[in-house]
Amino acid sequence: MKLLICSVFFSTLLAGCATTSEVIPVGKETYRVSAEMGGQFPSWSDVKGLALKKANEFCQSKNMYMVEKDWVTHGSRGWTPLNAELTFTCNKE
Repeated sequence: MKLLICSVFFSTLLAGCATTSEVIPVGKETYRVSAEMGGQFPSWSDVKGLALKKANEFCQSKNMYMVEKDWVTHGSRGWTPLNAELTFTCNKE
């Protein structure tokens, strides 16, 4: 029983979590989205991939394509969750 409890505890601890914010307007035809991941040592490309996916989906819903403008990152791999903020625009095809 102790082994089962320890297994569940450590699985939960190492499982990691990922969140993505809603897309928010931050200027004329400019938007921002952030993504955060913790646990199991995610890479920066994993975190940025989440933000890129959300930004692309947002622009595609407007029949446009996404253009990256700027990235801001926070966190330290293995110590704190990694957070990436993407500022982007949607352009017509």
